[in-house]
Amino acid sequence: MRNLRNMRVIVLGLVSVLVATTVAFALTIPPTFAPRLFGEQVTHFFRINVALGSINGQGCVLASGTCSVKVGALPYNSFVRSVVVYPVTTFNSGTTDTIALGTNNASGSTGNIMAATSIHTSASASVTTTALAGFGLGVTGNSATPTGTDGGFDLWATYAQTGAVATQGQAIVILDYTPPNDGTCTQVPLGSTAGAC
Repeated sequence: MRNLRNMRVIVLGLVSVLVATTVAFALTIPPTFAPRLFGEQVTHFFRINVALGSINGQGCVLASGTCSVKVGALPYNSFVRSVVVYPVTTFNSGTTDTIALGTNNASGSTGNIMAATSIHTSASASVTTTALAGFGLGVTGNSATPTGTDGGFDLWATYAQTGAVATQGQAIVILDYTPPNDGTCTQVPLGSTAGAC
């Protein structure tokens, strides 16, 4: 009888640890990301792995030749410095393969940080620094309405292709930004807007 009670206590203890662990590592679908902001005066970045069928390990199923995946969130008044694209394996769809970055997938402004940039066969074996549509504070502040589900601006990566479906491809995209930590910017409350600083 005593062994049965001890066993019951052990099982209840394991169940409570399992429940606590599950709550601690709960995931949301679609993913929710807090803006990536560290207190140090350092450059921040996102490294985005665009592979055939996935972006940063999340499934990317083509619908009408396009798929978008939320890969993170930028803090309000972040200064976008650069985006570099490095094709690892050439994408070989029938006609075109592109990658775009933006802050609002729902409104169609997916390319408002980096417009669709070729990652097709002709762009392979080189590092490409792209021209940014959203350079500086253009899409992350200056009275813009936050798009982030957890503050700031959600960051979306969009892969698009035309022609015959690709059978291979991988590219690494690096987005560099400077956070609003220079003493003149403050954190903007969720849902609020603020001028550029």
